[in-house]
Amino acid sequence: MTGLKSSTFLTLGIISFLTLGCSSDTPTFSVLPEENTFIQSSSEETYTKIDILWVVDNSGSMGTSQDNLAANFTSFINKFVANDYDYQIAVTTTEAYKGFYFPDYEADFSEFKEGHLDTDTGNYIHTNIKIIDKNTPNPEAVFLENMRQGTSGSGLERAFQSMEEALTSPLNAGFVRADSFLAVIIVSDEDDFSHPTYGWGPTGSTPDLPSFYNDADIVPTNYYLQFLEALTSSSGATKRFNVNSMSIWDEACRDLLNISWSGRKIGVRYGELVDATGGAKGDLCGDFATDLNFISEQILQLSTQFYLARTPKPETIQVYVDGLSIPNVSSNPGPLSGGWDYSPDANSIVFYGDYIPVQGATINVSFDTLTLEE
Repeated sequence: MTGLKSSTFLTLGIISFLTLGCSSDTPTFSVLPEENTFIQSSSEETYTKIDILWVVDNSGSMGTSQDNLAANFTSFINKFVANDYDYQIAVTTTEAYKGFYFPDYEADFSEFKEGHLDTDTGNYIHTNIKIIDKNTPNPEAVFLENMRQGTSGSGLERAFQSMEEALTSPLNAGFVRADSFLAVIIVSDEDDFSHPTYGWGPTGSTPDLPSFYNDADIVPTNYYLQFLEALTSSSGATKRFNVNSMSIWDEACRDLLNISWSGRKIGVRYGELVDATGGAKGDLCGDFATDLNFISEQILQLSTQFYLARTPKPETIQVYVDGLSIPNVSSNPGPLSGGWDYSPDANSIVFYGDYIPVQGATINVSFDTLTLEE
């Protein structure tokens, strides 16, 4: 399947020169409405190739959260499958960064996971599939085997460093495609303490001391924003990536989870990168099915934008998918949820909920242009 590409057919504005009476030589101008037509899977300006990296915390306290992710993964993947998107899914852990410090063990830490150690039998269960895609038989089952990374990993979680290591390791070359949307999803009950020094950082039982966050050498979250911009050759309103996180966001959730395992941390730095990239936050104390569905919706909304050739008058926009009129999300009276919205920053049409177009759909956007020049 090809990526979300668009053929844009332009009805160019026809300029009519009208004379204001016989005594005036000053012309006025009128611009006819414009229509942009997109074929979902044939454009260089829109994307349905979606590369998804899961960064799973495999420290000692993560057993329940991994179980919840496994039980509710269908809520995440069902729309990718139903809409026939060209997706890739890979799994790494929050200790993948060790591959940078120990090159001889890069395959053990940095390479995408293709199975897990069965702690009951001591045997390694192999799927032999480290990148799941739309052609993988039973992708949910393969993901569950790859995701269950156990709880014997390092208590010094460095999700951001691990993300960078996994995405740049030669062992995973080719995962991030040039015309894809990259989504990173972190699942962790700690926080990120990426740092140039190996072994630095708070252990699972150490409280959230300000000194760790204020350390002059801790890698700023903005560094990872710039890393993702460089990796995808995109930035700003038209960036082709986001970071999402299933984490702890408040004291109430941390107190609840600390009953079974102490030392958990609020995802302060996770939240900074999620917010900076337009990602979504899921709650480890919430409904996993609802939150995973919300994260998938956020990824689909950003990855299926349709960029207009000219700037419209927003009130004149009309949107059709396969000939059917689509409601604006702010005034949708119908039984289906969602609709379309206009993003002025990206000059794009964004779809929400039940109205996100399936692969191969034809999207027509008609509008009056804002000015003659644009």
